[in-house]
Amino acid sequence: MFSFKLYAISIAILLLFISCAQPVPAPDLLPPLAVPAQKPQPPIIKYKSVMQCDERTENFFNSSGIEVLPFIRVVFYDINGDGVKDMIAGSKDGSLRLYVNSGTRSAPRWLLDADYFAGVSVGAFSAPTAGDIDGDEKPEILVGTGGFSKESGKVIFYKNSGTPKNPVWKKMDLPAISVGNDATPSLFDIDNDGKPDLIVGNSTGHLFLFRNKSNSNKVLFVKDTEYFKGIDLGMYVVPAVTSYQNRIVIIAGNSMGKLSLIDKSCTDSSAWQKTALSLSISNFAAPAFIENGQFGIKDMVISDSNGQLTYYRNTRNDYRTWEITDDLFKGRTITGLASTPVITELNGSSFLVIGNINGEIRLFTNELSSSEMTWREQFGFFKGIKLSSFSRGILTEWEGHSLLITSQQDGIMRAFLNTGSLDKPSWSEKKQFFKGIPKIRHAAPAVFDIDSDGKFELIIGGFDGYVKGFKYENGKDGSTIWHKIDKLFDYAKVDGYASPSLARQEGKTYLFVGQQDGEISIFTADPQYWRTPVFYPDDHLLGVHLNKHSAPSALLKNGVIGITIGDYNGNLKQYACRKSMMEVEKN
Repeated sequence: MFSFKLYAISIAILLLFISCAQPVPAPDLLPPLAVPAQKPQPPIIKYKSVMQCDERTENFFNSSGIEVLPFIRVVFYDINGDGVKDMIAGSKDGSLRLYVNSGTRSAPRWLLDADYFAGVSVGAFSAPTAGDIDGDEKPEILVGTGGFSKESGKVIFYKNSGTPKNPVWKKMDLPAISVGNDATPSLFDIDNDGKPDLIVGNSTGHLFLFRNKSNSNKVLFVKDTEYFKGIDLGMYVVPAVTSYQNRIVIIAGNSMGKLSLIDKSCTDSSAWQKTALSLSISNFAAPAFIENGQFGIKDMVISDSNGQLTYYRNTRNDYRTWEITDDLFKGRTITGLASTPVITELNGSSFLVIGNINGEIRLFTNELSSSEMTWREQFGFFKGIKLSSFSRGILTEWEGHSLLITSQQDGIMRAFLNTGSLDKPSWSEKKQFFKGIPKIRHAAPAVFDIDSDGKFELIIGGFDGYVKGFKYENGKDGSTIWHKIDKLFDYAKVDGYASPSLARQEGKTYLFVGQQDGEISIFTADPQYWRTPVFYPDDHLLGVHLNKHSAPSALLKNGVIGITIGDYNGNLKQYACRKSMMEVEKN
C-alpha cells in the first residue's frame, strides 16, 4: 500500500515538472540553398576512317554529260521555252530526263535538269514525244510504255499546269490509247489542219494513226485503221516522222537494228513507198529527227539498247543518204549493259578489260605516264574468244605471257594464254586451269598478291554475296591446282552479286566489293591493327554515286587509289579516293 502511494507521488511530481518547462521556439525557416547550374559537358569528338572519293569520270569515260541509259529513246523539242531545242530522253526505267545543251553543236556540253519531269513515270521503257495537242500554245508530253509494265502499249498524256521554266506535270484524264505492247509515239500534222496527229509503233512492227480531232472543249484522238494498213517494219518499231517536198516521210527502226523509210504524198491517197536504208546499228534502233540549220531539212539521231546515241547527217537532203558524225554526242565510252571493268598493269602500262551482259569482252589501253587517262579500244584484241552472258575478264601475267582470265553467268571460268604479243595476240585456251575451284554462279574474279610472295591469289565474288579466295600450286604433272584460302574472307559478305577488287596502301590491304544495290562495301586487312590478315568491315566510301550492280576495279597510283566502276546500265565512272578521317560527335 505504501509502495503504491510512493509511485503515485512520483508521477505527480513528474507531471508538475513537465508542465512548468519553458516552451522551445520553432526554428526560423531558411530559404532553399541555390544549386549552381551544371555546365554542359563538351562533346566527345570521335573519328571514323573513311575513303573520300572525288569523281573524275569526265576525264576518263564520259565528257558529254549524258548518262548511259539502256533503251534510250529521245525527242528534240524546246520544252522549256528558251528558244533552243532540248533533248527529252526516256529509257528502261520508265522515267523522263531533260538534257539542255549549254555548249555548241561543235563543242556540246549537255546538262541534266534532274527535276524537270518530276511526276512523270510510266513503269518501264518510256518513249517520249512532245507537242501542243490542245491548241493552248503550251506543249504537252506524251509517253509510250513498254516492257513488263502493266501499262505496256499505252500512250499516256501529261499536261503542264505550271510554267515552262517551273513545270508541274499532271496526268491527263483521257480515253486510253493502246496499240498492244511497247508503244512508241510520234507527233506530226499528217493532214495539215494545224493540229498534230499521233503516230504510234508497237512490238509487232505495225504503225497506227490517231487523228487529232480536239477542240476547245476536249482533247480527242480518233484511230484511223486504214492509213498504215499492210505496213510491217519489223518487231519493236520506233517511228520518226517529218515531211519533205510535199511528202510524208517516216524513218522507222526495229529490234534488229535495221532502218526503213516509207513515204507518200501529203495530198492524195497514194500507196506508201518503202525503202530499206543502207545503215544499221547493233539492235533496237530508235530514230529521232533533229534540225540542222537548213529550213525544212532535218538530220537524224539514232539510239539503241546499250544507250548509244549516234548522229547522222542528211548529206543529200533526201532522207536516204546518211553520213555518220560524232558532232553532238562525242566523249562517251559505251561498252554495253552490265559493264564489268578490270584494270591491271603489265610492263609499265595499264590495261582495261571490260565485259558485258552479251558476253562480249573488249580491251582498252593507256600509258600510265599520261597526266589524264584516255582509254582507247584495241579492236579485235580478243578475237576468237567466245563467252556466255555477263562476262568479266582480267588480263594478267603467267609464265612470261599475258593471261586472260574470264568468267560468266553460269559460273564457268576459263583461261586463255597469249602465245603471241600484245601487238599481235594469239590466244589458246588452257584447259583445266581452274582445277579445284567450284562453280560459282555469276563469278566475278579478281587477282592480287595478298601475301606478297610474288604469286597472285584468285579472289571470286558470287551471286550469293560471298567473297572467296584461292591460292594455287603447281602439280607434279605441271597442272595448276587451286586451294581455298581459309578464314581470310569469312567476314566479306555483301547484299548479293559480290564483285571484288583489291589495293594496298601503307601496309593496309583494301577489299572493295560491289553489290546488287549499287553500293560498294570496304573490308580491310591490316595485320598491324587487327593482328591478323583477315578482312573485316572497315572504311566507308564517300562521294560515290552508282546504279545497281556496281563492279569496281581499284588501282593504286601516286598515293591515290583510283577506282573504276561499271554498273548494270553500262555506265563507267572514275573516282580518285584518299583515306580521310571524318568527325563523329557523341556526348
